[in-house]
Amino acid sequence: MPLDASLLIVGAGPAGLLAAWAAARRRLPGGVLVVDRLPGAGAKLAVTGGGRGNLSHLADEEAFASAFGRQGRFALPAFRSLPPEDLRILLADMNVPTVADDAGRIYPRSQSAPQVRDALLHACEREGVRFVFNHAVSRLVSPHNAAAPWKIDSWTAHSVLLSAGGQSAPRLGSDGSGFALASALGYDLTPPAPALTSLRTAEHWPALHSGVSLPDVSISIAGKRGTSERGELLFTHRGISGPAVLNLSGRVARLLLAEGSVLLHLALLSAAPDFLRLRQTDGSRSLHAWLARHMPRALAGTILELAGIPPDQTFSRLTAEQGKSLHRHLAALPLAVRGTGGFQESMATSGGVSLKQVHPETLEGRVAKRLHFAGEILDLDGPTGGWNLHWALCSGHLVGTVADGG
Repeated sequence: MPLDASLLIVGAGPAGLLAAWAAARRRLPGGVLVVDRLPGAGAKLAVTGGGRGNLSHLADEEAFASAFGRQGRFALPAFRSLPPEDLRILLADMNVPTVADDAGRIYPRSQSAPQVRDALLHACEREGVRFVFNHAVSRLVSPHNAAAPWKIDSWTAHSVLLSAGGQSAPRLGSDGSGFALASALGYDLTPPAPALTSLRTAEHWPALHSGVSLPDVSISIAGKRGTSERGELLFTHRGISGPAVLNLSGRVARLLLAEGSVLLHLALLSAAPDFLRLRQTDGSRSLHAWLARHMPRALAGTILELAGIPPDQTFSRLTAEQGKSLHRHLAALPLAVRGTGGFQESMATSGGVSLKQVHPETLEGRVAKRLHFAGEILDLDGPTGGWNLHWALCSGHLVGTVADGG
């Protein structure tokens, strides 16, 4: 009985599209079939980087592994299958030239993420990839012997790729359904938590400064070593956001699941002020005026209020206790996190299919043969800057080049 496909891919996101293209170029005997629950491909890809398409990041393999933390080396075989420069060549061949900014982030020259989505989709179609949209896969049945096919709802295939994404931005396709399919087959899941999302604080004072940003803040989880992130911080009507917060948010969300609350410390200045010297050089200057040189004036007033210091206090009248309090509020300003923006607002998912149950060289699962995983469905997430999208693309590429086509 003929199979419906040599490789059936669940999920038409960036991992699924790259896998489909790479596999179709191998001319597998049964072809490639991609099934997605949405009406079209790459909905999340089309909005990445604020619609500008932050696709990747200039990096060697060590920097790439480091970006993904303690489990980062798992990603290296996929990275080697499609490093950033090779991705740029591949996209250029699809008429999508790219540029890199000063931070190393790679974008399409057009600054259009939908252009990238469309180019990948059309490249797949030119290679004969078949697509079925508006179908949510609900059942995977593993082969009963080495020669038997996989059964995917009403289809059969020699091999399967689960690239259904994580649980972030469910309106764009990542609704956690891939986790349910993997779990039903016996795969362990690290409980999913939203990552690259805003944080909601118990304190209300950040809302007074909603829309205000600080360009260089260090933020860390109190009592947890190695959790510091540095960069821009944005105050919101519910708490805090910005790149530094987004990059820490996955770890905060995971701690919220375990402990219920998380205390953060913000270092608002790059260097601790020398109050003794300032008493001598700026004795008549008010602390408010001095602080307003380093941050917005209204925020300076809030910091002084939190530290218990009158706004008209001068350095010459600053007591030792007041100096300690102000130093503490500038170097380790406490903020209690009570929640996150949730999966609806998150750009990535922390958690997913356990890496211990997947071969990094092929991304084939260890529980059942000829089932692969790629992209956000796996328990691997990185910071902002194109890292997560490159992981999706290169992991899909790896599966597309190695999956057994029968």
